[in-house]
Amino acid sequence: MMVAKPFMMIVMGFAFFMSVTVISDRYLRSYKIDFSEDQLYTLSDGSKHILSNLEEDIQIDFYFSRSLASAYPQFLEYGKRIEDMLRTLNDKAAGSIDLAIIDPEPFSENEDRAVEAGLKGLPLPDGSMLYLGVSARDMLDGDGVIPVFTEERESFLEYDLVKLINSLNSQTKPKMTIVSSLPLTIGAGGAQAMMMGRPAQPYVIYDQLSEAYTITDLADDFVQIPSGTDLLFVAHPPALNDDQLFAIDQYVLKGGRALIFLDPHAESLNPQAPSPLASNLGPLLKAWGLTMAENQIVGDAMLAQRVSMGGYGPNSVKDYILWLAATPSTIDGDDPATANVQSLNFASAGALKPLDGALTNLTPLVTSSNTAMLYDAGRALGIPDPDALILDLKPTGESFILAARITGLAKTAFPNRSQDAQILQTNSLVTSGQINVVITTDSDMLEDRFWVQSQDLMGQRLIVPIAGNGSYVLNLADHIMGSDSMLSLRARGLGRRPFDVVNDIRRKAEANYLTEEKRLQEEMQRVETRLVELETSGGASGLNSPAQEAEIEQFRAQLLETRKALRAVKRDLRRDIDHLGRTLAIINIALVPFLVMVFGVVSLLRLDRKSQRSQQHNSF
Repeated sequence: MMVAKPFMMIVMGFAFFMSVTVISDRYLRSYKIDFSEDQLYTLSDGSKHILSNLEEDIQIDFYFSRSLASAYPQFLEYGKRIEDMLRTLNDKAAGSIDLAIIDPEPFSENEDRAVEAGLKGLPLPDGSMLYLGVSARDMLDGDGVIPVFTEERESFLEYDLVKLINSLNSQTKPKMTIVSSLPLTIGAGGAQAMMMGRPAQPYVIYDQLSEAYTITDLADDFVQIPSGTDLLFVAHPPALNDDQLFAIDQYVLKGGRALIFLDPHAESLNPQAPSPLASNLGPLLKAWGLTMAENQIVGDAMLAQRVSMGGYGPNSVKDYILWLAATPSTIDGDDPATANVQSLNFASAGALKPLDGALTNLTPLVTSSNTAMLYDAGRALGIPDPDALILDLKPTGESFILAARITGLAKTAFPNRSQDAQILQTNSLVTSGQINVVITTDSDMLEDRFWVQSQDLMGQRLIVPIAGNGSYVLNLADHIMGSDSMLSLRARGLGRRPFDVVNDIRRKAEANYLTEEKRLQEEMQRVETRLVELETSGGASGLNSPAQEAEIEQFRAQLLETRKALRAVKRDLRRDIDHLGRTLAIINIALVPFLVMVFGVVSLLRLDRKSQRSQQHNSF
């Protein structure tokens, strides 16, 4: 009886556990506790706001080949998660969403409907197609589709679905006017691609802006900002004449909103391109109460991006301090547009500075760390030497402003300009006004290679962000236009997250390594030079004196010791990182299971003591 009772308790406990698991999987999947750091499994406030303010009913059809996915656990679990998210969205929409879960079995009418809706099937080894996508439509004529959900965008699931719903809910798009010399519409290398008969790909950020705005691209010789422009987007503008600057001046002073991306060195352009590598707005910045350092770029040791220098080994990847990876510590967490942006990648960014006596308010949105200095923009030309840049770094202790919001009263930059009805579009010159402008000192951050990984999947362009550049631009556009619903949603779940502790250890180790390496290399060069002098000083006979031979042997020994020391420095470069890795491995592999085992043993001992006390009590 003493053996049977614990055995029956184990069996009953196991049966209870399985029952709870089955019941919860079927009926309680919409209830969850989110322990993820970024709360990726909890609806954001922006999602809740959009869903509670839908202007018309929306039909959503989720095509999920559940019967086929049962043989593929990764698809089955992902499909269940999508279904859970859709049901959660449906619950929050309070009856405004009609959700249908459809299993398009092979050669069925549902499969025909999925194909007709524009979904892309995933081919399986047996020749059948597995569908995992969504089509949506409103009660009028709006429709949208996510052809296929991919695992690479799993962390963006909520954003993709809410974005689809919000696109159907929007009645009219605001108007954006773009002034730029960047190849926004064809992408980097787009001209060469079209010459070779290949389709050009626009910048991803241009595609995303096109979904939210009706865009007008101004020609280089524009003379006015089109009437009805809700947002002016200036990205590395061409050299602007006074008429064009005056048109922007009047637009902003009349209350027009503007996002401006200037650049002291545009790496997105070929140095031989007709457009200048540096861009500015002439007298406008001064009129708005600030200045940008001319022909100077920010180098920052703490925010340096890791870049490949070619080759193999630990020295093939280095810190490049002219390409910056801004972190939450350098991004304004109080501004609504940047509060949820966790990372931003810049390339050869400039520095803004407020002018003394300015009437406007300058609010920094992104800054460098205080381990930074300004370099001549020419240092970014050609193939820069990352090590030389670090060795030349002499931090001033100052944090440089990379992006800022400019608000408040500003005066015109052209107070003496004559009346020009074509440019003014009114009969009077506006001499001052309240402005709302955001200026960023880098336009390269808009280029795909600095913030997304892109690939083609069955004709669909799959985009996985590795930095928050896109969220930053779209959030600023929404916020400056007064629409904040999507702000908290875009920046969630980036595809790449840095190991901050490891990066700090590596940077300190590399700084020590570079200094020591330079010293040892100089010592080795001095010894080798002295060796050559001694070995060639034997005269015509080629023989050296015993003293010279002894000195040669001494220098050879010194050369060997120097090379050995240099190898030791290179080996020590990764010592702290490897030590941290071993420590984490021990914690994960041994310590945690050990603690669980100890907890289990202690629990069993307590139960045993409790059982013994109970038996003793019953015996009395």
